[in-house]
Amino acid sequence: MNLINKNNMSKLTEQKIIDKVVDETVDTIIDKIDEVLVEYMYEYGDYEESDNKFFDEKEEIFSSVITELYNRINNNK
Repeated sequence: MNLINKNNMSKLTEQKIIDKVVDETVDTIIDKIDEVLVEYMYEYGDYEESDNKFFDEKEEIFSSVITELYNRINNNK
């Protein structure tokens, strides 16, 4: 393998590592948001069980949270 191919392979490997770290970090953040959202819904909402109403409202709130995060990220650029 020549030097150019080794550099290209190194860059590809580096990019795969970066992509993996970003992917895992995003998954962790989303999981934590979901976990905290459920805790807040039970603490501050009028829910006694995880029924259809709870899940429907959770999805709506979760979507709003993600939209807000997206807007804040884009406004800080």
